[in-house]
Amino acid sequence: MLSVVIITKNEQELIKACLESVSFADEIIVFDNGSTDKTLDIAKQYTKKVFRTEVSDFALIRNNAFQETKGDWVLYVDADERVSADLKKEILELIEKDNGNTYAISRINIVFGSIQKYGPFWPDWVIRLVKKENFKEWFGEVHEYLRFEGKLGYTKNSFIHLTHRDVDQVVLKSLEWSKIDAKLRLKANHPTMSGWRFLRIFITEAFNQGFLRKGFFSGTIGVMDSLMQIFSMVLTYIRLWQLQQKEPLTETYKKIDQRLIDNEFHL
Repeated sequence: MLSVVIITKNEQELIKACLESVSFADEIIVFDNGSTDKTLDIAKQYTKKVFRTEVSDFALIRNNAFQETKGDWVLYVDADERVSADLKKEILELIEKDNGNTYAISRINIVFGSIQKYGPFWPDWVIRLVKKENFKEWFGEVHEYLRFEGKLGYTKNSFIHLTHRDVDQVVLKSLEWSKIDAKLRLKANHPTMSGWRFLRIFITEAFNQGFLRKGFFSGTIGVMDSLMQIFSMVLTYIRLWQLQQKEPLTETYKKIDQRLIDNEFHL
């Protein structure tokens, strides 16, 4: 028996095709993280197992979803991923063969409307298919990964991943993830941010994205993606700087306003 787990949040434009692609599963479980659009209405057309949660820890959400599964095997699929016809066939064959492995699945990434296979976009392995008895836990609040027992196998076929659908989607994702990343770095007692640290981070990330991952040599889309990844990393550290201040900026501005009032608006 195969259970599919899908995590959602405001995915009304994507969730239908995702659910259609996993309709072969014996059980579909949707864990929604605070959608305000029609995501839940659409999900309920495909499964009765729709749960609500509102936490920022993605590993916790995946672990909670695992507790609701009834299948011997569990497949994790994101709302912007689709199980290709060939992958579906392979997954069913792997389950029937049952050699006890946990499986990583590659992703064919569609970036800004076209397939990209440079640097981080291929083969882009993600560990998603696990036999229940081998499952240990998902770990990490963001960029979470699966801990398991036994051997890791690799599928021959791939997810289809509809990522970087427009600029707004990429920026909004960066805004959300940078909040979590910044808090984790603060919790780990990251050194105080300063001008030279920002410059070092910018240069290092530009080198990683543009040269090591070959984004600057992969056409217009490669350059655009690299620049947005650099922006995302720098944004995390700007948020970290903000968190490292002695008081919230909202309080600072309240005090500025009060001084202006007290001084009859003379600086």
